[in-house]
Amino acid sequence: MQYLVTGEFVDPGPLLPPDQLVGMMRQAILPSHDALTNLMSEGKVIAGGYGVGERTGAFILEVDSPEELDGLLGSLPNWGMVKFKVTLLEAVERGRERDRQFTEQLEQTLQR
Repeated sequence: MQYLVTGEFVDPGPLLPPDQLVGMMRQAILPSHDALTNLMSEGKVIAGGYGVGERTGAFILEVDSPEELDGLLGSLPNWGMVKFKVTLLEAVERGRERDRQFTEQLEQTLQR
């Protein structure tokens, strides 16, 4: 199963003092980059990256179940700092076949 996962960094509010910002970067942000890099090398993340000039990311993950996806996202160190949106992707071939069948059924209905 493939999922499109988009994420947007949740703004923490007023600017953090530099020492807290460094802590957040070291404890959550940089380890999350490493975790996503590892998932890419494992073949779980098959494509994706970060929005240029934005605090967003989009990735296509290939997993066996929604539970596995939930576990992967929940294990990211920045889990509490990112608002994720998950969309199950349908294979292009499956969508083509579904739309072909729909079109044929509609044509048959119109011919009656």
